[in-house]
Amino acid sequence: MLTTIAKLFRSTAPSGAIEALARQVTELSLEDVIERVSAQIDSMTLSEARGYVRARAAHVVQIQTRRALSQHVEASEDWASLIIPSATERLVPLVIRQTGVGLPRPEKLRMAA
Repeated sequence: MLTTIAKLFRSTAPSGAIEALARQVTELSLEDVIERVSAQIDSMTLSEARGYVRARAAHVVQIQTRRALSQHVEASEDWASLIIPSATERLVPLVIRQTGVGLPRPEKLRMAA
């Protein structure tokens, strides 16, 4: 019983550390996620693209989170459950912005005219 309580207190992460690790994981994952999704999301709507990016980013974010946690002595593996969703939600708008989903494409406008 006491070990369980002690474990709960040990696994409590400072919010600043979680925030910093989520930012780090986001930065480390961005290029790989863009590379994975850029060819497929070009023809998707904004809503479809968001879901697709979230799904395809999952594996990359998990790997980068494990790497980031292994580099910080004070970090616990339990922190991953806080870092992964935060980093994924940060990635979605960054990937959407960099791939230009939802923006009018000049080539397509000329073809339609």
